[in-house]
Amino acid sequence: MLATHPHDTSAFTQGLLWSEGLVYESTGLRGQSVLRIIDLPTGRVLQETAADSQHFGEGLALVNDQLIWLTWQAGTATVHHQDTLEQTGSFTYSGEGWGLCHDGDRLVMSDGSNTLTFRHSSTFEVLGSVPVSRADGTPVNRLNELECVGEDVWANVWLTDRIVVIDPETGAVTAEADMAGIISPHPADADSNDVLNGIAYRPDTGTFLITGKRWPTIFEVRFE
Repeated sequence: MLATHPHDTSAFTQGLLWSEGLVYESTGLRGQSVLRIIDLPTGRVLQETAADSQHFGEGLALVNDQLIWLTWQAGTATVHHQDTLEQTGSFTYSGEGWGLCHDGDRLVMSDGSNTLTFRHSSTFEVLGSVPVSRADGTPVNRLNELECVGEDVWANVWLTDRIVVIDPETGAVTAEADMAGIISPHPADADSNDVLNGIAYRPDTGTFLITGKRWPTIFEVRFE
């Protein structure tokens, strides 16, 4: 662990990303879902916008200067300007929305299963999909928050302290990180939903920002 940063303990973290020195976070729960810009060193919320009260916010991705924010079961993704958070558009889709990241060319989306779905960055059209499994063929279900890093996709596995690294071309898990013990006491000891969820890569330092739902801390780490 390289550093710790304060995190809002009311934030039911669903999506986390880093861009141009700022942290962007989406949170969940109906009536409480927000999209916000955070100052990392202080944890201060610089800007915030609320989702429709019926929407349960989910994963978040950045395409050029547009943030794409999934909803869990509403079949809607809203599009927001990176600087102002003003909504500029929306997409519709079938199934559940969990995690989302942009690999520089296409969007990668999870839906709680072991499947990653690839979507067009501008139209949200489905381009293909791949099932994710470990080397022994075991499916990795409950793929949740995603982060595209180079040619890999990093994913939280819902209700665990594990992060898997996925080759999106084959669906193979190429590495796995056990984050158990990174926080003590573990917030999920009090509420089973307060689990590890949130991965943001900082290309300027080659480090990762890791947090969880309602966690008091964002951890900055480097994986070797």
